[in-house]
Amino acid sequence: MNFIEVAQVNQVALGAMQSFPARDKQILIANYDGKYYAIDNKCPHEGTNLSDGKLEGKIVTCPHHGSKFDVTTGSCISGPKIGFLRLKAKNALHYEVKVDGNSIKVDIHD
Repeated sequence: MNFIEVAQVNQVALGAMQSFPARDKQILIANYDGKYYAIDNKCPHEGTNLSDGKLEGKIVTCPHHGSKFDVTTGSCISGPKIGFLRLKAKNALHYEVKVDGNSIKVDIHD
């Protein structure tokens, strides 16, 4: 595992999410129920920033077509809605997280 510091715990409030750069990626860190989770910030459907969406509990909704992802696993709960169609979307990349003191560290893999 290759954990690198991505953020500080005081940067992501309880029930909030924020995007941080990590190597050549943008990582979405979410604080759900006092625990930190990390997924790729780019929606797998069209690459929209998930951090511009809405976080409700552990579900983040993409602001572009409404795909929903579980921030604790990266699993796609529902795909994009375009008109009357609900399409499928891939899961978001999920990263392991550990907190070391005040540092949020993420296992960045390729």
